[in-house]
Amino acid sequence: MIIRPIAPEEVGAVGELVVAAYVAGEHLSEGDAYAATLREVGPRMNYTLVATIDGEIVGTICLCPPDGQSPAVLAGPDEYEFRFLAIAPGAWGNGIGGALVAQSETQATAFGAQRMVISAIDLNERAINFYENLGYTRLPERDWSPTRAGNDTPDTSIRILAMYKELDLLSTL
Repeated sequence: MIIRPIAPEEVGAVGELVVAAYVAGEHLSEGDAYAATLREVGPRMNYTLVATIDGEIVGTICLCPPDGQSPAVLAGPDEYEFRFLAIAPGAWGNGIGGALVAQSETQATAFGAQRMVISAIDLNERAINFYENLGYTRLPERDWSPTRAGNDTPDTSIRILAMYKELDLLSTL
């Protein structure tokens, strides 16, 4: 497996992979408005990594610094955040997600981050268990709900859980 930055010509394929993974995980319907956000990788391209096996993209993650330009939602000072973690449904269970998270943690630590923060929809028990197994802990004071399309009112029918992990700065020395 190779983990590397996304290439411009891969934006469309990565967007489709993310939507396919979210639909297969039963957290999104193909016609949901959020599918358009997931497909629109271009604005987050500079923050996106892909995992490939034999030249085929099998996973992706978006590593977000708190720079005001990345799609970070939770990251504050000394924190990085990853979002849009998705594995091709046919490749689930092969360690790709763990490898992408580990690479993101390593890069964040190299940039001086002391903590990684993440979000997961409360209905996604599989992801929450996955993150807990990687050492992530709930951060309930930062739970949030996205705003409804077309206005600034939070859609409280959707609850996004915040989690964090302290990064080991000594492991990179």
